[in-house]
Amino acid sequence: MKTGYYISPKDYNTIINYAKAAYDEHKCEIGGMSICYQDKDGDWIVTDPVILKQEIAGSTCDLDQEALANYYCQAQKKHGKKNFRFCWWHSHHTMGVFWSPTDIKGIEEYSDGDMSFALVVNLKRENKFRVSLWKPVAMYLDTELELLGQGEKEVPKKIVDKVNELCSTRSFTYKKGSSTYNHYQSDIFDDNKYGGFAERRINHGIDLNAPKTTGLESKDYSACYSFVIEIMDSLVSEGMEHSNYIKEVEKFNNNLKKLGSLFSVKIITLSEVKPELEFNDPDEYIEYDGETMEVRSYNGMYY
Repeated sequence: MKTGYYISPKDYNTIINYAKAAYDEHKCEIGGMSICYQDKDGDWIVTDPVILKQEIAGSTCDLDQEALANYYCQAQKKHGKKNFRFCWWHSHHTMGVFWSPTDIKGIEEYSDGDMSFALVVNLKRENKFRVSLWKPVAMYLDTELELLGQGEKEVPKKIVDKVNELCSTRSFTYKKGSSTYNHYQSDIFDDNKYGGFAERRINHGIDLNAPKTTGLESKDYSACYSFVIEIMDSLVSEGMEHSNYIKEVEKFNNNLKKLGSLFSVKIITLSEVKPELEFNDPDEYIEYDGETMEVRSYNGMYY
């Protein structure tokens, strides 16, 4: 009998509501943990999803390591009598459900065990579920969680309160020459500050009727960052035709140019697209005023 992977409507709604609250309140991704236990039929059930203290941004979320260690201890006490494994989950808000290179690295952190699970969801209630077997040989299965029923409700206030309590947004600092530019994640999506178009620019949603803007502005960098993750995943992992890849990148760059942005996405040649091509850092493919961004991550800051 084929093994199934399931989640109850209540638990799935909890995850989706956390994702909605993080996006509604901060326009950010959010992540958390849950457990997977095996029932008497051999199926795996995802349950008891929670969020932990974390730093969130438009395309990343980083769980606090101390909070994560405490969670492992409490989960073991609560579920120790079951045959269970941990499941790391996170949201992609308005993007599709896929595994970014950063996600893959997060999944591989569980490779010291025998088996682990990971889940990514978006605001359309779509999901991708990965089952990773680490021993005796590393292998994985990408599938979709099946819902044990359906259900969709407004985000409860207690969910919103929990998100605001445990999540802090990331600030971005850029250096070019002798100049330094600082922006907070909330600024990226501040409709009043940026004339109501910042949110529509993120994740491909560029509004061509928006006012023109110039300068090192973090909303343009974030839009490029998210676009690069998705387009490179399509090219490297999903076999996207190189000609279609070029069209998508050129369209994206032209939209940014029409807005007066100095950011753009670098196009790689067909000869560079090889099976062994590794996509690790989106910044390698982001350019500012014709120069590749040299942006490093340190202690939750980009500089």
